[in-house]
Amino acid sequence: MYQRVIVPTDGSRCAQAGVREGLEFARRLGLPVVALYVIDVKEYEGLHHHSIKDSARTGFKQTGTKTLIKLKEYASTKGVEIKTEIKEGIPYKVITDMANGDDIIYISSHGASGFTKFFLGSTTDKVLKNARCTVAVVKGSYCKDE
Repeated sequence: MYQRVIVPTDGSRCAQAGVREGLEFARRLGLPVVALYVIDVKEYEGLHHHSIKDSARTGFKQTGTKTLIKLKEYASTKGVEIKTEIKEGIPYKVITDMANGDDIIYISSHGASGFTKFFLGSTTDKVLKNARCTVAVVKGSYCKDE
């Protein structure tokens, strides 16, 4: 049915819910996982000086690398085959462009931006509307206190 599981993360506690459930789903079905950290270009697009942009980009890459290393370690304890990727762009576009029709995306209902009591996260909402594959939205239970 599915060929792989895609688990996007922004490194937040909220995003952990989707990651953990996606890894468990992959483990049960013996599917490979692609863990994805997207550096949102909007975060540094408005910066005018190149050295500031480069510094911001470097910081985001370091955060993404640390996040994916932890995720890879966690996946190995579960016996899940995992590939990690860091990409730059608009998060929902990068996530949906990566997914094929025979993939499944496991994503948390909320990411770093919060608003857990009122709205579905904007990236999650856009992934749901634009994905060409199945999307499993996992309640962001790890961020109740935010």
